[in-house]
Amino acid sequence: MRVLAAIAKWLFVLGIPLFLFTTTLRLGVGEMRIYEYGIDKYNISETTGIEKAELLKVYRGLIYYFNSDEESAQVMVAKNGKEFGIFNKRELAHLKDVKGLIQLGYHVQEGTLIYIIIYACVVSLWGRRRSWKKLARVVRIGSGATIALMFILGVGALFGFQQLFIQFHLLSFSNTLWILDPTKDYLLMMFPGGFFYDAALFGTTAIAVEALILGGIAQGFLSFAGKGKSLATGASGSGTTATGA
Repeated sequence: MRVLAAIAKWLFVLGIPLFLFTTTLRLGVGEMRIYEYGIDKYNISETTGIEKAELLKVYRGLIYYFNSDEESAQVMVAKNGKEFGIFNKRELAHLKDVKGLIQLGYHVQEGTLIYIIIYACVVSLWGRRRSWKKLARVVRIGSGATIALMFILGVGALFGFQQLFIQFHLLSFSNTLWILDPTKDYLLMMFPGGFFYDAALFGTTAIAVEALILGGIAQGFLSFAGKGKSLATGASGSGTTATGA
């Protein structure tokens, strides 16, 4: 029984960084302001020769593609008065792989959320107030582990992002469709290396802040519960002294 409880506890701890990471991923994928930021910072309109309004249409199309059962990521855009499909076959095949990876992240988010809720409910109902304190301690551990992990990833991104980016692709994809030509492949023009670098730093910072807030709430509960216990003990002691007198 103790072994099962320990396994359940550490799965919960692992679930916290997984849930925060995949939740941030989900929010980031669907956030148009991130893409607009990339257009402006990296002069993507000038690089592609496509107006900003048309590029935004492509990003919206990708968001819809990643979050739906749509079979193709192809988007028709206008350039120099002519309309064409912006992605070639290789890019479309890679986007299909990316979609699979993103949706896997969504499933992980949903699965970890369900487990976190079930674990929290079971622990809370098992021993009431004492179990709430136990749950808060586990949340604090998971939050601390998340912050430490994000710090390591953030430092790695700062000093070796290119190598980390390559290793991520080698581990995540079973093919080399992600190797594109920046002079002719619009997908790479629209998502330059700097865009992913910024996204990585923003993402790790956001996750660390989320973990800090979660851990702060857990620590606040433990501090409040500790003060409440001290006051109760003090009141009990005073009552005993008064009775004795």
